[in-house]
Amino acid sequence: MLTRIISAAFGISIVLIAIWIGFPGVAVLAVLAGLIGGYELNRLARPSARISDGTRMISLVAGPVVLASVGVWLATDGRINGGLMPILVAIIFALTVLLRGLATLRKSSDVESWAYWVFAAYTGVALAHAPVLIELERGRELVLFILLTTFSIDTMALFVGLLIGRHRLAPSISPKKSWEGAFAGLLGGVAMAITVDLVLNIHFTLMMAGLLGGILGVTAIFGDLYESWVKRKAGVKDSGTIIPGHGGILDRLDSVIPNLMIVYWVAVWVTL
Repeated sequence: MLTRIISAAFGISIVLIAIWIGFPGVAVLAVLAGLIGGYELNRLARPSARISDGTRMISLVAGPVVLASVGVWLATDGRINGGLMPILVAIIFALTVLLRGLATLRKSSDVESWAYWVFAAYTGVALAHAPVLIELERGRELVLFILLTTFSIDTMALFVGLLIGRHRLAPSISPKKSWEGAFAGLLGGVAMAITVDLVLNIHFTLMMAGLLGGILGVTAIFGDLYESWVKRKAGVKDSGTIIPGHGGILDRLDSVIPNLMIVYWVAVWVTL
C-alpha cells in the first residue's frame, strides 16, 4: 500500500508540474506516454501476434510515439484548426491500421491480433490530442477537468463495485467490474464535472458539464474494458511494471485516453 501511495504521489506531482508548465510539459508527457505505451503493447502482442519481432516492434512502439508527436507538431504555432483536425486524425488512423495489414501480408494473422494495432493507433491518436488541448484558451483547466472527472469515475466505480457490486458488467473481460459500480462511476463523473467546471470557471453550462461528465463516464468504462480485453488476450494482469504498485502506463491511462478526445472536440465545438 505504501508503494502505491508513493508512486501515485510522484506521478500526480509530475502531471501537475507538466500542466503548470503548459504546452512543453504536456507535449513531453504525451510523447513519453506514447513510447512507453507502445513498448507495453509490444510485450503484450509478443505471445500471440504471428509476425516478425522487428515488424511488431517498429509498428507498435513507433506508432503511438509518431502519432503523439503529430499532436505536438500541430499544436505549435497553430498549424491546424479544429475544423481540419478530424480529417487528419481519420487519415492517420487509417494509414496506421493499413500499414499494419501490409506488414503481415507475408504471414497469416488471426483477426484478434488486430486488437494490438488498433489499440496502438487509438492510443497514439488520443495522445496527439493532449498538446493540442493544452493550447486552447482554457487548456490547463480542461486537462484538469479530464483528470479529476476520470479519477472520480474510476474511484466511485471501484469502491461502490467492491461494496455492493452484484451484477457483473463484462465477466468474460473484467470479472470484478459491476453494473452497480459503473452506474456509481457515471454519477461520480457528473458530480465532479459540474464541480470542476464551477471551481475552475471553464464556462460550460451546468447542463453541458453534467452531460459531459456522464459521457466521460461511459467512455472511461469502455476504455478500461478495451484495455482489459487486450490484456486478457495476452494472458497478463497488468500492461507493465513501470509504475510500482499500479502496473503499466496503459493501466493508468486506459480511462483517460478516450476522454482526451471527447473533451477536446466538445471544447472546440463550444469554442472555449
